[in-house]
Amino acid sequence: MASRKTLKSVSHNFGHSFVSLMNFIETDYFLGLLLKEMRKTKLNRLEVDILNDKSYPKELLTLKILKSIGYWNKSFPKLVENSGSSMEYVKSAKMIIEFDLALSRVCSHDKQFIENPYVCEITILDDNGKEYRKQQNGWWFPEN
Repeated sequence: MASRKTLKSVSHNFGHSFVSLMNFIETDYFLGLLLKEMRKTKLNRLEVDILNDKSYPKELLTLKILKSIGYWNKSFPKLVENSGSSMEYVKSAKMIIEFDLALSRVCSHDKQFIENPYVCEITILDDNGKEYRKQQNGWWFPEN
């Protein structure tokens, strides 16, 4: 029987995978591509409506970034079902990735790169109005 309880692990697993080394697109990891666009535009926050496959602001949405977001959004229902839950329980699923562009440091393992801290927050709202929220955070740099 499907359970709402596992939606907490879904929020963790989706966010963890999204910001991990599993999310590589052609020339760089997703977070590197996103940080590069954020530095260019001075916009530091990406919002993603996972269920409706919509992302904002459009200034950050290069083809590579859109491709990755689309792939992960499309895989979300399978993650929910494989966790033992049901998409019938999921009323909304949102992700926010925010970089602190004012704070930077030289990358400890490769001095040629400058990295910035980020927070990725996934919020799933179930059909009873309960929120399942999980944050991932760390430091990242563009590789190219």
